Amino acid sequence: MKSQLPFVAGLLALVLAGCAARETDATSAPLAPSGKSTVAAKDSIVSASDTSSDDDWGDTAEVKVHDPIEPVNRGVFWANHQLYTYIAKPFSTAYKFVLPDIVRKGIRNAYENVRFPVRFVNHTLQGRLDRTAQETGRFVVNSTVGVGGLMKPADKVPALAEVPKADTGQTFAKWGVPHGPYLVFPVLGPTSTRDLVGTAGDTALNPIAWLGFIFGGAAWTTAVSAPSGAHGVPDRMDTYDMATKDALDPYISARTGYIQYRNAQTKK
Repeated sequence: MKSQLPFVAGLLALVLAGCAARETDATSAPLAPSGKSTVAAKDSIVSASDTSSDDDWGDTAEVKVHDPIEPVNRGVFWANHQLYTYIAKPFSTAYKFVLPDIVRKGIRNAYENVRFPVRFVNHTLQGRLDRTAQETGRFVVNSTVGVGGLMKPADKVPALAEVPKADTGQTFAKWGVPHGPYLVFPVLGPTSTRDLVGTAGDTALNPIAWLGFIFGGAAWTTAVSAPSGAHGVPDRMDTYDMATKDALDPYISARTGYIQYRNAQTKK
């Protein structure tokens, strides 16, 4: 048993770092509501009958998904499911038990505040200078009055509240770049070719990633980003359960939800 502990600890660190790397907002990328999607395999068009009022889902009746390596993606999806079930979900339960909600929320707020350069640059690249100004105002207020971003007093300022998130993948989409092939990565989960490149851009803009270059090693980046990934695990697991619990085909449900969510984010 003791010989397995280093392996389990290392795998858990990989999960947390992966969650942090892919994080685009407080809950990362939501998946599809459970049991509400069917697929027309012939042309890879997924028809969604979701009637949720959540704006993130939009009113898209059809979601076109280019999935040329579906058998491979399904294999990775299955492996991820085992990882989520036997490692991430138990960790999520323990994390929520040990840390009260107010502490988890403070950690989430602080890491979201640090990601300010990602949002600032991408709002600017999208030509939304009004949102660039709002993001700057939010960062100043939250960093000062909010004690380094642990709190979000900017949410109580009407001019600064509810500014849509922005990331590099979203910017590419607004420039007309298509999703490209759908991909599922070990630990990190679903993405598209466009969002994969976008994630690299987000990482380059994220101050947390700079620590590895400044202090000379990935260990620094992992050590600092792990808490960010940790706070996101419970939200990701809750969303994953919602997507897969009653779905006839969990893979299709997750794939549809990811593309729907990203399409909705682009429209904001």
